[in-house]
Amino acid sequence: MNFLRFIPLLLAIILTISVISYAEATVPTSAPTISLRLGYPDSLDESDVMDLYAVQLLKSEGINVQSTYYDAPPLAYEALVAGQQDIVYDESDGSYGLSGVYYNTTCIGGYMLSGTFLAIAGDNITNPKQMLGKTSEDFGPGTTMRYLNEYWYKQLGIPTNLNGPSPTSVYLKNGGENYERVHDLETGAAQEIVVDDFILADVDSPSVNNSAHGGPFHVLFTSPDNYYDTCYVARDDWLTNPANQLLAEKFLAALYEAQRWAISYPQQYVQFAEQQLPETPVNEIQFASTYYPQHYTYWPYGLYNLQGSQSLAIKFNDTSQFFIEAGVITSPIKNDSAQPYGVINKYFELKALQMIGPYTYPDQSWVNPTVVSDIRSWVPSWEGGISSAAITTT
Repeated sequence: MNFLRFIPLLLAIILTISVISYAEATVPTSAPTISLRLGYPDSLDESDVMDLYAVQLLKSEGINVQSTYYDAPPLAYEALVAGQQDIVYDESDGSYGLSGVYYNTTCIGGYMLSGTFLAIAGDNITNPKQMLGKTSEDFGPGTTMRYLNEYWYKQLGIPTNLNGPSPTSVYLKNGGENYERVHDLETGAAQEIVVDDFILADVDSPSVNNSAHGGPFHVLFTSPDNYYDTCYVARDDWLTNPANQLLAEKFLAALYEAQRWAISYPQQYVQFAEQQLPETPVNEIQFASTYYPQHYTYWPYGLYNLQGSQSLAIKFNDTSQFFIEAGVITSPIKNDSAQPYGVINKYFELKALQMIGPYTYPDQSWVNPTVVSDIRSWVPSWEGGISSAAITTT
């Protein structure tokens, strides 16, 4: 009789356990994860460290980014064409069909408005003509750095060659990563190197910028800001899927959010970059925190929806002319050369910018009259503009 008293209680316990088990089996514990494969042309550095901040933003939305870093820009683009990546940061300009072959890829956006590279010369060379008989190292054929090297010297009528040192020309040599090129500059293996902007911080201090290290060093060339030198590119067959289009737009939105955060909070950016780049000198990161925004390497308004001299039509034509003057192509490129989206398509970036809304550029230490003027000239009102405090300060 005593046992029978507990039967209702036992049935209730069993029923409760069954309900809990069913709930655990049928209700997901977390949102499904979406994967995005992302390729880069070289190792992680200040140029793309903010992408990692964007990755954190995407993770909070259930988007898992799988990043791969290649040894050279052409390899990253080739991986995209082969279907190994969904989106690639292209420094090879492969999407422009410079070889005469278009691989059905499209530039969907980017944040580096101005050129991201410069040329540093050693041996106290201050005039490009002093480079005759000398060696210049860049990242090799098929890279923006090589195109720039060819462009700079052609503009000045200075001959170049690819075979070896010659008293009548500049030898353009294939170099390694940024720091390998710096080593060659300091040891005399090269008298000029084309590198990412942030490398300037490593050779600018008095303890290094001297004859004992191959100097004094001088900036011989800087990238022009009237052409597109990099972009995020995707395959057209991948973009035909509406779900992938939305994924691309969210990815770009996160990138632009990351730029805005770095510009608004430069000291927080420094702390973040130091965590992500533990082997990078602190002075280099500090340098990038102000130099990059001032020179539009960090830029919060996208590339393809601007106005004035930065409008897509004008800048695309200028880019085509840059490649002609660099000797890479002989006739202009047309944006509709590639179908169905074109070489560059501003739609995906437009949707991304609309997702995050306008941005008012803050009053920061690097904001000068040129920055104020450029933002007023290039940024449509719907994207934001410069703060009144910044205008007053300058």
